[in-house]
Amino acid sequence: MHMKTRLPLIISMLGSFALAACGGGGGGSTSDAQAAAPASSASAPVAASAPAAASTPAVTGEALPSLSAPQSGSTAATGNGFEGIWTQQSSTSRLTAIVDPANNISYASGLFSVVTSMFFGAATTAAPNWTLTSGFQTLGNVRYPATSGSGTFTANQTLTGSFVANNSTVNLSLNYDPANALAVSQSSVAGTWTQSVTTMTVDTAGGFTGSFLGCGVAGTLALATAGSNKNLYTMTVSGTTSSCTLRSGVTYTGSAAITFLPVSGSTTLYQRTIVYLVKAADNSVIAFGQLTKQ
Repeated sequence: MHMKTRLPLIISMLGSFALAACGGGGGGSTSDAQAAAPASSASAPVAASAPAAASTPAVTGEALPSLSAPQSGSTAATGNGFEGIWTQQSSTSRLTAIVDPANNISYASGLFSVVTSMFFGAATTAAPNWTLTSGFQTLGNVRYPATSGSGTFTANQTLTGSFVANNSTVNLSLNYDPANALAVSQSSVAGTWTQSVTTMTVDTAGGFTGSFLGCGVAGTLALATAGSNKNLYTMTVSGTTSSCTLRSGVTYTGSAAITFLPVSGSTTLYQRTIVYLVKAADNSVIAFGQLTKQ
């Protein structure tokens, strides 16, 4: 029987994890005011003016990066084929995984917009094979060790395999995400990113402050490979108060990356989000978020 550990709380901060992003801009309505006729019996009736055409909300976004023509310096152009962002999705579910340059793997899996499980682990590779050396999966607020993890990968294309947790086999069938073709810099994450009651404002050096589900936080969001243009970041965050789940005096670390969601109302435009997965060193508290650029 595998040992399981109950977590005090798993913070799942997501919003449009498996949903389309909203389009930019909001349209206003125009009044249907009529033109007044002069107060004279000799004057012919004056017809009401036609209503002004309603404004159409602007649809803003950007084209999705192309894996067939990756941007110079991007993970797809310069990575080792295993590191990067990997996804698995259907009409109702989505899994987003990040593999950092040291082959640490983390992912969040959900149905619609609800996170159902998360995973943190480490692997070794000998192309085309990968082997899990350690890891755990969460289901609800329970953490289960992950064992017997292995599989194969085709560089910059697919990653398949399985592991065992809670006496069940978890199968993986992931695709290399187009966000890997995006070349970034440290300042690419600068700005304000939000989702519901979670917000994060990042400066050009990667320092940030914000609030995660009402918990004040501060930390850094730095390129995983300093000086590179790979879309892989390391997040370090601490709480600013002692009473929140993400509390002061504890450091939570993990991976982050820029990902894309389709813009509502367009078949060609996408909106940037930041996906992150962080945890305490003792694995007692973990957090996931997908925040949209404002």
